[in-house]
Formats: sequence, C-alpha cells, structure tokens
Amino acid sequence: MEQITEEQKQAISKKNIFIFELIGTFFLVYISVCSQNEAYQVALGLFGCMLVFGRLSGGHFNPAITLAMALGGGIPYGTMFFYFLPQFLGAFIGAALSFLLLNMDKAPYIEDEPIKELAASLFGEMIGSTIFLIFALICFVKETQLSENRIATLVMLSCIYYACREYTITSSNSLLNPAAALSLTLFDCLAKSWDQMINMWIYVGGPIGAAILATMFYSQLYHSVTHRK
Repeated sequence: MEQITEEQKQAISKKNIFIFELIGTFFLVYISVCSQNEAYQVALGLFGCMLVFGRLSGGHFNPAITLAMALGGGIPYGTMFFYFLPQFLGAFIGAALSFLLLNMDKAPYIEDEPIKELAASLFGEMIGSTIFLIFALICFVKETQLSENRIATLVMLSCIYYACREYTITSSNSLLNPAAALSLTLFDCLAKSWDQMINMWIYVGGPIGAAILATMFYSQLYHSVTHRK
C-alpha cells in the first residue's frame, strides 16, 4: 500500500471540508424552505446534517460558526476559506433549487422601519447568535467539550439552536446564518425587487458581530475559568 504523506492527508481533509460543508449547508437551507422555516424542523435538519457530515467536515454549515472557531482557536485561520466558500456556495444552491423547483422563498426581510425596530431586530439577531455560538465553541473545542458522547452533544446543540431562534427577538427566517440569509434574499430580490436587500446588513452583520462577542466571552471568561490551574 502506498504511504500517504502529511501533505496528502491535509489535502484530503480540506477536500472533505469543502465537499461536506457544501452538502450540509445546501440541505440546511433547502430544509428550511421546505419546512416553511419552522424552527423545530430546521433544528432537526441541523441535527441530521451535523450527525451525518460533522465527522467529515466539522459540521459548521455557517460562516459565523467558522469565524468563531477560528478566533477561538478551534481551527487554523488558514482553513477558513475552505469553510466559507462551500458554505456560501451550498446556501446559494439550496436557495436556487427551492426557488426554481418549488417556487418558494423564505428570505429574512424587515422593512425600513423606525430606528427602534431596526435596533431591536439587530439586538435579537446578535443575542440569539451569540448564545448559540458560545455553546458551539464549548461543544466543538476539544478542551471544553461538555460530553464525550457525540450524539448527546449534537442533541444539545440542536436544542440550543431551536431555543435561540424561537425565543429571541429575531426574524424567524434568518437561520442565524449569513450565508443562508444572503442567498435566500438574493433569489427573493429576483422575484420581487432589490428593495428586499435594504436591511440585509442586520442578518449578515448580526451573526458576524456575535461571533466576535461569543469568542471574547469564551476565550476571556469561560475557557480561562474552566481551565484555571
């Protein structure tokens, strides 16, 4: 049998990340549209995607999770591109098929409302994403895993995701996922008008800002306390 070099192992790993992050993100977006974006059904879809593809890619399916993992030391910065590209591509394909085949769109959208309502939507998006990302960091980073049982970990993460979407002041269509929000809104714009993009910054900037907040909490407080010598 031919000896596999370390460079080949890294190439195989990056290939797996690309392929399975794309497939997992595609299914997550497609499931969200087919289920009319019901929070518990999307949470079940997330559980299934993490269960099947998580071993092979890490099971992020969300640029905000990837950013938080990189900032928190869970993955090298150099691998972020191999997550970001398939996540956006998978979300785009999922949104495209749901629009073209099902003629359905469930894009996040909020009109140009008074600043108070916009601030409330952004706050809810950031709070929901921050809570979910803190638990994702705790569960994904080996040093702080709450359980060695993979199924129990995925069930907990799926329940946390459901709670964050159901009980925070956020658009039920956002998925707390910048790639999903941007892709779904793009096809919504093609069907309606480009005005649908007016407040897309909330659904992209909210989770990205939450990734920074979650990493700060995890690195400066949670990790330092749980691993204090």
